Amino acid sequence: MFLSLSNLSSVGLLVCWLALSFSQNNAEEQRVLRSCRSDNLTCHANLMKSYMNAEVEPCDNFYEYACGNYGRVKPKLYSRTDYMADTAYALDDIAEELLGRMDVAETLNVSSELAIAQRFYNACLGAELHPFPASDPNYLGLIRSIGGFPAVDGAAWNASNFNWVNMSAHLSNYGARGLIREIQRLEYPIIVLRPEVLGFDSIVRLNHFRGNSSETFNLNKKRMRRYLGTFNLPENKIEDVIQGIFAFWQDALQSFQEESWLKEIDVTNYFKIAWQQNEKRKNRHYKLVGLEPVCARHPEAVANYLALQLLYKFDADLKDPTYQEDYCAATMRSSMWFLFKKLYAAEYFTEEMGLEMFEMVQELRISLRKLLKKVEWLSPYERQVILANASSNQTRIGSKETLADPLIQEILRLNVVDGSYAATNINLMRHKIATHRFSIRKSKLITSTDNAQEDVYFFRPSMDDKTRHVVEINPGVLQPPTYHHSWPHALKFGTLGFKIARELIRNSVWISFYVARTMYDHRDECIVDKYFEYLEPRDSRHYTLLLDQGGLKEAFEAYRSHRKKLMEDPTQSMANDGMPGLDLSPDQLFFLGFAQTMCYNYEDPKKTDINKNLLLSDLSTNEDFSQAFNCPVGSGMRPLATTCHLW
Repeated sequence: MFLSLSNLSSVGLLVCWLALSFSQNNAEEQRVLRSCRSDNLTCHANLMKSYMNAEVEPCDNFYEYACGNYGRVKPKLYSRTDYMADTAYALDDIAEELLGRMDVAETLNVSSELAIAQRFYNACLGAELHPFPASDPNYLGLIRSIGGFPAVDGAAWNASNFNWVNMSAHLSNYGARGLIREIQRLEYPIIVLRPEVLGFDSIVRLNHFRGNSSETFNLNKKRMRRYLGTFNLPENKIEDVIQGIFAFWQDALQSFQEESWLKEIDVTNYFKIAWQQNEKRKNRHYKLVGLEPVCARHPEAVANYLALQLLYKFDADLKDPTYQEDYCAATMRSSMWFLFKKLYAAEYFTEEMGLEMFEMVQELRISLRKLLKKVEWLSPYERQVILANASSNQTRIGSKETLADPLIQEILRLNVVDGSYAATNINLMRHKIATHRFSIRKSKLITSTDNAQEDVYFFRPSMDDKTRHVVEINPGVLQPPTYHHSWPHALKFGTLGFKIARELIRNSVWISFYVARTMYDHRDECIVDKYFEYLEPRDSRHYTLLLDQGGLKEAFEAYRSHRKKLMEDPTQSMANDGMPGLDLSPDQLFFLGFAQTMCYNYEDPKKTDINKNLLLSDLSTNEDFSQAFNCPVGSGMRPLATTCHLW
């Protein structure tokens, strides 16, 4: 059903032209489109061109120029965010291919684990996931065992036996969002209760209750009605349950505004349920004290809400059955990323790629040090500390983690239940969280298992035994639109180079960011005021600006340095310095590659506007960009002759 890499090498150009010529609504054509992994540069160039809107001048609005057609090219996905990185698409496809590579698995001694992955994938493909069977006895049985479902059980539900903290702890064992949040810090989490994060498809705010007609209000109501309807409840009962949950939300949000919330408490019981241990350590745990009386006033609503949140976690949320194959591949890979990472590295990661990554990182490190020496808003002491941090940073390229094999072996604990995908789904979600917590207990490495893009979380910061920061370049990230070994250097530095540069800055500057914020506030204001009317809170804007602008400047300087060295080396050829069909200079190609890693396909226009404004802010304050495209003063991307910048 799927093309192999060898086939793509021989027919890559034809495949890309076919995929770009036919209707964008066909799911199989979209799969071929995102599977362009051949060495043929024309194929990659055509993909880049398909995202662009050539009718827009780059100096007027570079987001529209680079990403104007992205929404028409990219398919809507099964996921709730309507967007997933193209790299994740490619890795999902590769994971499906690797399912059949038992020969590779046997060489790596992981054949038993791959067999379980095959069983899960086949069980997922064979299940009926659209519409979501919320009333499946397995889901209902689980809910009853951890706190109950008064909407369904009626008088059989006993409020005196209900504890919202305990039920929230149980939800955490399946990755569902209850009323408690774990904030991971090295081996042990900090516990925070956050009633401001309420809702399903869209987070509710207090102002949404002023008319009960907001889009957020209606989205949440639709979600709850869909689940409750599968239990054959009377219409008036469904409405009462929903209104009860809304009343709880409103009360909690109102209390959150009025109370002094943060207090230290004992969360031993939470840790017994969620981590199967008595937590007596000195790290701090917080309770939002105002939530306790709110939950006491709405016990049934709280239990119903938590039950629905658990169902929400198990829901594949397929908009159409045609997305089921994508969902199964993504769920399998994201739940067993450590297995597929090992298979991928053995099959696709080459010494040549590792050498290229090493050279890129070296250029970026040199560029970062030069950048930090020139920054004006750092005090001499802060500059010294940050330069020391930058020097001590470690970078691992395709490294073999010491925890990889134990994590892979944990797959053997996953029970795939024949004839019941609901039971298998429950086991998978529990297994995913248990494996994550196992890795935390055994190592200081911080891993991400919260969403469908764990393996695409490009660089996982961690702490080694000497507390030095580590930037790990995952082999799985070496896929378009972030990287391809055949690309010109300009494009590689604009995509992957920027991502690495951003993470190097994060690991070097993150402490002094808070200390030095006031020193560059006056520069930040002119950027924030113009481009960030959509973003809250303010601190997130500072942090994004700091990382994006610094990473972009660092990556561009590193690219320029690398290009100069290549031009001075008589053994190097600069023939492959552009993309066919794209009449762009190397400098322009750098910025196009950077921009297209930020193309978005959100259904909510406001979310797209946020990302669009981030990109416009990054580039309209970048003098290298203005020079590359010769943007005149007064244009959209160069409104003033002088720009305000942080670096």
